[in-house]
Amino acid sequence: MQDMIAYDGVAALLVLTVVWQMRRRLTLRFRGVEVTARCFDREWRGKGGPQFLLSCTTPDGVKRTHSAGESDVPAGTREGDSVTVLYDPTSPGRAETALVSRKPLWKHYDMMAALGIALITVLSVHLP
Repeated sequence: MQDMIAYDGVAALLVLTVVWQMRRRLTLRFRGVEVTARCFDREWRGKGGPQFLLSCTTPDGVKRTHSAGESDVPAGTREGDSVTVLYDPTSPGRAETALVSRKPLWKHYDMMAALGIALITVLSVHLP
């Protein structure tokens, strides 16, 4: 019985994480303000591929930076290139590239994997 409760807790935590992240992404999709950012640097982080450092100025004149993975920017992006970024005007630190924000929800493989693990965890405990 205690194992079942522990597995349910892990599954609930994974589901809450997925819901929280998808809510964040949907908020940016519907409420986000679009700005053009410039790629000013690429950092290599081992096997994970490059991280692109993007800089933009929001309409209120504040300069912001954002980090994006290789799959989050258009293919072939180099230093000096423009990348469209969406940010939340109520929380400008919350931003992501338009490429990521406009991706269909089912193509967010990280979230779908977490949801799948949560479902498998629940089903493995509750099914005979």
